[in-house]
Amino acid sequence: MSPARECWVDSNKESESRRDGINLRGLKRILWIVGHEEPVNNDLWSFMLPIRLFFTLLALASICCAESFDKPLVKKTIDLGLSQSNPKSHAKVTCYFYSGFMVKEVDLGEKGADRLSIVPTAKGTPLTCTRARSKSEKVIDHKEWSGYFKGAKNNLVFFDADDGVNGGVAFAIYDAKTATRIFEDSASGPLEFSTSPDQQLSLHYLRVLDAECAVPKEKASCWERIKQKIGPDDFPMPDCEKGYEENAQNLAKGRCDSQNPREPDCLNKELKVVREQWSDASSIISYPVVVKLGTNPVIKPVAGAVKCWPAD
Repeated sequence: MSPARECWVDSNKESESRRDGINLRGLKRILWIVGHEEPVNNDLWSFMLPIRLFFTLLALASICCAESFDKPLVKKTIDLGLSQSNPKSHAKVTCYFYSGFMVKEVDLGEKGADRLSIVPTAKGTPLTCTRARSKSEKVIDHKEWSGYFKGAKNNLVFFDADDGVNGGVAFAIYDAKTATRIFEDSASGPLEFSTSPDQQLSLHYLRVLDAECAVPKEKASCWERIKQKIGPDDFPMPDCEKGYEENAQNLAKGRCDSQNPREPDCLNKELKVVREQWSDASSIISYPVVVKLGTNPVIKPVAGAVKCWPAD
């Protein structure tokens, strides 16, 4: 039986594994756990150890420091009975209490909340949750935003759109004190946060952007316009033709699978139709970004996968 992989240092050379007060043997075990290979020899290991440890800890820090929305101090739900517009669901009022404010969502079972509002709270005041609108309640104008409450972070309130578009879901950020919108965009997947040592809050997400031109058709001219929206000149161009074709294949397959009985040569027929429909479709670009949340939030692209597909 071969010896356990973690026992790399010969017992007779145990003292050599302790240099400058650092237990190299223990650190070797840590780096082996995260997937590093065994070093060739101790001299090479001693040279590479600080470098490899730095990048390992950096990677772990990026994972550990990802933050999500704040958990409400209290959440209250008031059942209003069966929805008049949707008898299969109940109308309800949901109140999310945070330090200094409360977010109220009145959902009558229709698409989008009937009312979204932010209510300032003070210490010692009762945590009441009712459908009635209070004097201090700051209601989000339906013309400005319609959707649902998504979450809160520090003194910022996030609302989702009531439906997704082009593979993304729009969201808006409001200042909890003034109930004014400070930022909006469209994202695919979760929103995550990070806080710098100077307490600067940043938002990380996969942005979904409508190029308003078709990359497979217009090629470089379309991509130049996209780069003007995104920012950096060295931003990598995705394989939009591949993205269009993958979506066409999936849509055509779905249409054929829903047929009963299935028409002969259905896939080729549907592929031809879909390809013609999407030949002029605007390109949707998704890419990872970071936004520093302050007075004037600015979207900055970061390294990561860039994808492309046709608009709905």
